[in-house]
Amino acid sequence: MTARETLMPVLLEKVYQLIQDKLELAQQPLVTQLGQHLFSNISQDDLVERNESDLYGAVLSLWHHINEKKADERSVRVFNPTVSRQGWQSTHTIVEIVLPDSPFLVDSIKMALSRLGLASHLMLNGPAHIARHDDGSIKSINQGEGQLTSMFHIEVDRLSSKEEMTELKNELLDILHDTALVVKDWKPMATKLEQVIN
Repeated sequence: MTARETLMPVLLEKVYQLIQDKLELAQQPLVTQLGQHLFSNISQDDLVERNESDLYGAVLSLWHHINEKKADERSVRVFNPTVSRQGWQSTHTIVEIVLPDSPFLVDSIKMALSRLGLASHLMLNGPAHIARHDDGSIKSINQGEGQLTSMFHIEVDRLSSKEEMTELKNELLDILHDTALVVKDWKPMATKLEQVIN
């Protein structure tokens, strides 16, 4: 195994250790589950320029995002993290998206970024079953219960102004709204077509 191949498990173990060291006991298993889910498809190339503190910060930020939104709501955050404000940093602008799972999300998001001329340097995503307590707080992640929720951590070209970040957020919210309308029409049409064929 080369040094590069050992980087991935070692770096991710350091992230999970930070979760154990810094978070309350009740949150540790849930945030670890989120991290394992988020990093399940990350490539070694995507980890080369990263450190455990920034990866920990990214997981924790997404954790707070999921916890603060309602289960059925579409939520988009666009920000430039700094050590002084968020406790982690990135050379890119961060886009977090959390919403009920649906077809066509990845393509729709890529289309919105392309329309604004933004390159995606990293896109971590995947649907997960998220179960919530009655008060809305997270009960479990990927334990076979709860709503199927899509979550995205995307790193795009750095945006320097609030106006640019607001434009990106609004573009994403618009395209996600349009996608939801298309899916709402698409499912009944697909069912009807299947009935006609059979």
